[in-house]
Amino acid sequence: MSTERRRVLLTGATGTVAGQLLPALREAYDLRLVDVRDTDRDGHRVEGVELLDLLGADDAELLALVDGVDTVVHCGYAPSAGEPTYAQERRNVDMTQRVLEAARTAGVRRVVAASTNQASKWYERPWAEHRIDRVGPEDYPKPDSWYGWAKAAYESMGFLYACGALGRPVEVVLVRIVAPREIDAADFADRPLERYLRDIAGYVSPRDLAQLFTRSVDAPSVDDRFGVPFQIFYGVSANARTFWSTTNAREVVGYDPQDDSEVRFADDIARMLARG
Repeated sequence: MSTERRRVLLTGATGTVAGQLLPALREAYDLRLVDVRDTDRDGHRVEGVELLDLLGADDAELLALVDGVDTVVHCGYAPSAGEPTYAQERRNVDMTQRVLEAARTAGVRRVVAASTNQASKWYERPWAEHRIDRVGPEDYPKPDSWYGWAKAAYESMGFLYACGALGRPVEVVLVRIVAPREIDAADFADRPLERYLRDIAGYVSPRDLAQLFTRSVDAPSVDDRFGVPFQIFYGVSANARTFWSTTNAREVVGYDPQDDSEVRFADDIARMLARG
């Protein structure tokens, strides 16, 4: 049996999401890291980061970056100075297209990219009104912000690359991450209870998020029911109050989340519910 480790490129390596993935990715893969800076948001240096602007680099630089890579884990993101605008978010769509095109051209097997529940954020309105109980990846994307629109655009573009219409198919997985953070009840002291419970429902722990990404990298197949190597997964833990379906992630890549916000934040939840 081969013991060769997969060669994985992580973009946006100093960002918040990448920071949660890094320990597991370093352990599992021969990892290459790239970002526009080599420090995280707290100013701590991230070991091994190569400095490269994925938007500003020329095609030859991008092809060299992905040369010999099995999988790209794309967490790269150019943040807005203020409220996201079409022009700002279009830059992130362009960045993702460049990553997918470089992957296709260089023969990269798979791209696993960070998306967000914001691609379907509108559904939270009827959910809050108790008109629907669940949303899944198969539901039509309904963003309600330019940020969400851009992520929905990533997903549509990912299918275009996966279906083979542009040449060699690239296997593509998009992970719609919901609430990848510790949830402090104090932050919701002056907000409606439903906003707190929304984050409790969407919580994803670092170990569950890392598991979902590594299983998305390692799965032998990510084919959909039509044989197209394309999937959208929701990134949430096994939360008792969950609204976002993880059924296909469990079935396709064997996602087995270990954490539940109802347990992790039990004392806070009890206090918040008593407050009403």
